[in-house]
Amino acid sequence: MAGVIRASGERATGMRYEFLLPGRVSEMVCDAFPELTTRPSPTGGTAMFGSVRDSAHLHGLLDRFQALGLTIVELRQLPD
Repeated sequence: MAGVIRASGERATGMRYEFLLPGRVSEMVCDAFPELTTRPSPTGGTAMFGSVRDSAHLHGLLDRFQALGLTIVELRQLPD
């Protein structure tokens, strides 16, 4: 994973995941996930992706999505 840089500018560690959401998300939602990079997806939704340290971190991200009332339409692990 050398060379992968997070939105925060720090080197990434762990496994990379992508979360696909329907529609566009607000700046508040982007701010709630500082460890993820956000971009529009080609299908009109939003892709949020980044490095996830471990399963506890992944579950924490999923809890945050749920707490914000966000629907994840696809979750996938990205290749290194």
